[in-house]
Amino acid sequence: MKKVPSIIDFADGSVVDRINFELAKLIENIKNPNTDEKVRTLEIKIKLTPKNGRKSIDAEYSVVGKPRPISPVNASMVVQQSEGSTAIFEADGIGEGQVDLFGEVHQVKYIELSNNSIKIQED
Repeated sequence: MKKVPSIIDFADGSVVDRINFELAKLIENIKNPNTDEKVRTLEIKIKLTPKNGRKSIDAEYSVVGKPRPISPVNASMVVQQSEGSTAIFEADGIGEGQVDLFGEVHQVKYIELSNNSIKIQED
């Protein structure tokens, strides 16, 4: 017989493998700048079911990581109607033709909606 330090070492160490797998996914989620800085959890649940007149036990292990969702992206839009068509403009507070710190000239992005079709602005 081989003595092991914990019940999680049963099942040929697969429980530890699953813990490490879920932990790696949580660490990636923490490193993702598109997520918030709230708590992530790693739940390890062990269900013990007595059998054979309580002479044996079935153990079921579940390991579940609970990452944070990707943060939503927000955009403000302005709606303009003219001659039977509608256009939606991004309202980002930067004027058309304004030059940013990197020397890029800003262009207002818009989508034109007319007769149930969408025409996207092309550069």
